[in-house]
Amino acid sequence: QNVSSWGYEPVVAEDGKEAWRILQLPGAPRLAVLDWQMPHMDGIDVCRHVKGSQTLPFTYVVMLTSRDAEEDMVAGLDAGADDYLTKPVEPKILKSRLAAAQRIVEAVPPKEWSLPRVPGYEVKRLLGKGAFATVWEALQNDSQRRVALKIIRVDLATDDVFNRFAREVRIAERLDHPHIARVYDSRVDEFLGYYAMELIDGLTLDKYVKLEKPKVAKILCLAAEVCGALDYAHRQGVVHRDLKPSNIMVTNGGTSKLVDFGLARSMFRPEAESETVTSLEGTAIGTPLFMSPEQARGENDKLDGRADIYALGIILYLMLVRRHPHQVDMNDRWKTLREIAQGPVSLPSEVKPHFNRDIERILLKALAEEPSARYATAGEFGKDIIGFLQAKAAESQSQK
Repeated sequence: QNVSSWGYEPVVAEDGKEAWRILQLPGAPRLAVLDWQMPHMDGIDVCRHVKGSQTLPFTYVVMLTSRDAEEDMVAGLDAGADDYLTKPVEPKILKSRLAAAQRIVEAVPPKEWSLPRVPGYEVKRLLGKGAFATVWEALQNDSQRRVALKIIRVDLATDDVFNRFAREVRIAERLDHPHIARVYDSRVDEFLGYYAMELIDGLTLDKYVKLEKPKVAKILCLAAEVCGALDYAHRQGVVHRDLKPSNIMVTNGGTSKLVDFGLARSMFRPEAESETVTSLEGTAIGTPLFMSPEQARGENDKLDGRADIYALGIILYLMLVRRHPHQVDMNDRWKTLREIAQGPVSLPSEVKPHFNRDIERILLKALAEEPSARYATAGEFGKDIIGFLQAKAAESQSQK
């Protein structure tokens, strides 16, 4: 009743699946208030679907939850939500938030953001979008190089969002490695914020494995390349903190590229001390399915490169065993976090009785619950993988 009296036309969904169906319809609402605990598909998953869609118009998402916890707020924002409210919501608060959301929605063109004008670039097409930033394919005029151009809307971004973007640029510019997507150019000031990075023609690791069905040796080679990239980043003082298959690209030439350091943290001070919403004490930062136990517990002050090693261990386990090493619940984020924080990993040989025991040993070391029991560096992880591949190659050669 309140919403109608404020001049809005409410559309009600009984559950998450219905909400997602409605939001895909022509003329769907471009302002969505999603309850975290909706049945069948929770609000956070609906939000991810909406924000991850390449075809839907920009939709402003407000996450609504009964939990007054910092980790809920950060999880919602990391899923792409534009705002966050805790129940019960005072009508005047809701009215003001909806009014602010309406102003932002009206500032964004209904179907697609118009082609931006960036000095020195010819912008071609939209690759992805969020509330405050878009990614475009563009041509760098001087070099005639195709790039992915990530642009932040300085007119809409909050100070926190703007500072986080500037931090992302600083970190990305420090990294120069053949298996990390390279940043060529950037500008962050009161008028314009963007960075131009290597445009990768290829597939994300999960899609590559699903479509190309590579042999085990190829998957291990790609993992060893990622180990090299992580080892380099860690030696520069950067922990990725959100490693997952969609952040590992496989080029058309069959090599890996690590992307998206949006949640990365510098291990050097004082930069780490200046972090705000991305490192709240007791808050789980990153994607739950690929977190280390200490990350799932929100012990962000203890995170170092071994958290990334654990994440890569999960990714490699998934690619080789075809299931998650923990008993996770895809529909319950908090149950998943608790399981990863406290539950043991399943032995690959328990799932696949004939699983290679040398690979199992490598995986279990990467997935040790205590960081001190894992590989000390990603370089050591990669060295073990390469050693296994070389031994298998020598064995195969000797049998010919």
